[in-house]
Amino acid sequence: MYVLSNLILASGSPRRKELLQQIQLSFSIEVSHADETFPPDLQPDEVVMELSKRKAASVAADHPGAFVIGSDTVVVHNDAILGKPEDADHAKEMLRMLSGSTHSVYTGVAIVRDAQEKMFYKKQM
Repeated sequence: MYVLSNLILASGSPRRKELLQQIQLSFSIEVSHADETFPPDLQPDEVVMELSKRKAASVAADHPGAFVIGSDTVVVHNDAILGKPEDADHAKEMLRMLSGSTHSVYTGVAIVRDAQEKMFYKKQM
């Protein structure tokens, strides 16, 4: 396993943890509690990059010198960003709405180390 000193995943997502484990990096996890609200006029790519940066920066503030990875994903349907489901019933309702329709998934990633930051996003249809 390759060791990158002080690599922190700012997420409690089991999928994100699994992805980092697949590339055999040694890392720790610290869940970010950054504000995830955003102005309604932002485009989906801007939303995921901004939220990813907030998450990484909030954890990086407590870990000088560490490389902190933050990430965020949104689903876009009919030009609207769908939020996180409120509960299991809401999740089922969202899945029914998305089933058989075209939608996009945007995922943003931010890597923050002290005052340095790199961000990117990927859109999938």
